[in-house]
Amino acid sequence: MTNWFFVGRVVLKATLLFVTINVVYALTNPLPTVHSVSVYNTLVPGRERLPYGENPSESYNITILQVEGMFTSHILNDADKKNDEYRVFLVGDSSVWGWLLDEDETLSACLNRANLKTPDGEKIHVYNLGYPILDATKDLLLLQHGLQYEPDMVVWLVTMASLYPYEQLIHDVVRANPEKVRELIDRYNLALNPDELPGSPNFWERTLVGQRKDLAEWLRFQMYGLGWATTDIDYRSPEFFHPVQSSLYDSTMLFDGRDEQVLTRADFSFDVIAAGVDMAQEAGAEVLIVNQPMFVSSGVNSDKRYNFYYPRWAYDMYHTMIAELASENGWQYADYWDAIPNEAYTDSSFHATPEATCDFALLLGGEIQRSAP
Repeated sequence: MTNWFFVGRVVLKATLLFVTINVVYALTNPLPTVHSVSVYNTLVPGRERLPYGENPSESYNITILQVEGMFTSHILNDADKKNDEYRVFLVGDSSVWGWLLDEDETLSACLNRANLKTPDGEKIHVYNLGYPILDATKDLLLLQHGLQYEPDMVVWLVTMASLYPYEQLIHDVVRANPEKVRELIDRYNLALNPDELPGSPNFWERTLVGQRKDLAEWLRFQMYGLGWATTDIDYRSPEFFHPVQSSLYDSTMLFDGRDEQVLTRADFSFDVIAAGVDMAQEAGAEVLIVNQPMFVSSGVNSDKRYNFYYPRWAYDMYHTMIAELASENGWQYADYWDAIPNEAYTDSSFHATPEATCDFALLLGGEIQRSAP
């Protein structure tokens, strides 16, 4: 005969325990601490790139959006700075991260193979802090966390599309770390609206149940560490991709609808760059701003557009403005907008072949050596 009183007591105790665990979890907010615990740099090697994965089962990688979790798996988290090391961070979009490139084909890997030294004889070691999508605020957020690892120089690759104000707060990483971004907006008085960011999570969203997806992704990422350690694979390039578009549509419009008008500095988030320069310099690092290479079409309608992203009139104004700003503010600035030949671009106006990436790395390496004190 079923003892319903006993069953009821068990169910009640289990329910109370479940509720208690969730309440304690919500009050203590342990998710950042959980993300700071990792098999990487302990049981398995650290990764050369920040975690990003569209096909986890093939690339042994997964997209992690919490900043703490992104860096815990990075090789930086276990890289004691040597006395003769000149530490350089590369910051930027997917071209820096290494889209369609294996880990040993990225810009940072090419630079490290060059065995560069500063004029004082220090060994230049470059770390990859790039992350997909064009968004300077995302770069600023990652740079803020990365500065604890004591870089001597930050090389920040930017382009016009990474500086559109209306796109600064839509990146997944930005939206997954809203409080950190709000602090940056307030600290540097950025011309961005913090109300566009997600609100602080409510009590339910802070519980174990509410954060189960984040916790599951953290656990999956740890499990993929074994595959990463065994294969050194952290990204699988698609077998097929659409080549960069050389025949362009018959339009001189920007994506937001503006067409052949005068642009001003307020039309770009140059204040985000200024914030990054100030932040890095306060931490004792040199900063080199690089106007990154892009595809320049010679095909249909190339008289109206440089590429899929940019009408000529708009990019020319941006191009002039960023150079003027760098000069006015005393920024170290390098302009490599046309440094990679057109035939070397792959699936977009910013992604290049392994060979072209390493050729560009040689140019950039010389710039780093000249910019080092």
